[in-house]
Amino acid sequence: MPDQATLRQHRTLRLFGEHLLEPDCWFCNRHSAAVAVAAGLFAAWLPLPMHTLVAIALALLLKGYLPLAIAMVWVNNPITLAPMFYLGYRLGAWLLGTPELDFEGPLEDEALAAALPLLTGCLLLGLISALIGWLVVRLGWRWKVQLSWWLRKVNRK
Repeated sequence: MPDQATLRQHRTLRLFGEHLLEPDCWFCNRHSAAVAVAAGLFAAWLPLPMHTLVAIALALLLKGYLPLAIAMVWVNNPITLAPMFYLGYRLGAWLLGTPELDFEGPLEDEALAAALPLLTGCLLLGLISALIGWLVVRLGWRWKVQLSWWLRKVNRK
């Protein structure tokens, strides 16, 4: 883990100021892990550069575990980028009722026409995956704790 001085001096991270050094954002518990997974998954779906900065901002705002939020952004990587955004575009086009583009005209016109369906679909998929990720972490953590208690009880007998 980087030390506080390194984080303070990092050019890009300076925009978060002292919020980046709050102890709550560097401690992993059920709440902070679930929030971090949700923040990272939501940011991964955004068709924008700098996904990591969005995940950091959301994790800081909602008191999520920063290292996990940053790691979850990597769901969107060079291998998954095209399928994720294509799925987002198809969902957005379906929801908005717009015809699917063939991308044979001028690229600028086609890109502008695809922007709204892409953003709509990706935002919806980001919200859905964030909610599912949050639920899975919360329920999985609870299940793990209950299993540990049950095993302790069995081992005492």
